[in-house]
Amino acid sequence: MPAIALLAGLIFSVPSFFGRAAAQEALPSGLNRDFGSAGFLSDVIVKDQFTGLALGGIDPLSYFIDGAPGLGKPKYDLTFAGALWWFANIGNRAAFLDAPDIYRPQFGGYGAMAVARGHLAEGRPQIWLLQDDQVFLFYSHANRVAWQQNPKELAEAARRQWPLLSRQLVP
Repeated sequence: MPAIALLAGLIFSVPSFFGRAAAQEALPSGLNRDFGSAGFLSDVIVKDQFTGLALGGIDPLSYFIDGAPGLGKPKYDLTFAGALWWFANIGNRAAFLDAPDIYRPQFGGYGAMAVARGHLAEGRPQIWLLQDDQVFLFYSHANRVAWQQNPKELAEAARRQWPLLSRQLVP
């Protein structure tokens, strides 16, 4: 059963961002806008410490649709896993809700090469790679180039390191 059907009918209030009222347009089936508070996703997401914005406002689907990071719009926002996400349109937001594990960056948005090496560094949304239908962010262009020399092995190393590193993060 799809996640949308499981969560149908749940309605929660949303904090006001950018001077807008908490009552925003309803999501399909009245979905909960803050899945993180419901324990839906335990990962800690890299976000702006002042605004709570993930990916600096980049629509996570833009990597897949446009082949490049593209800004979302505040009017199509969603609070998910403790972070505020912006989307270019309502369709992208709905697609993200239907399959967040596909569209959100790997390792919570931390730099993939840093994670593979056993430490944490914030990934930069403009330095990215789409590999095996997953988005990987990197701290620097040099890290991205190094990753591309051995992508499968480094992805495996990062996946082994992530459970240990993610325990060090405070939600």
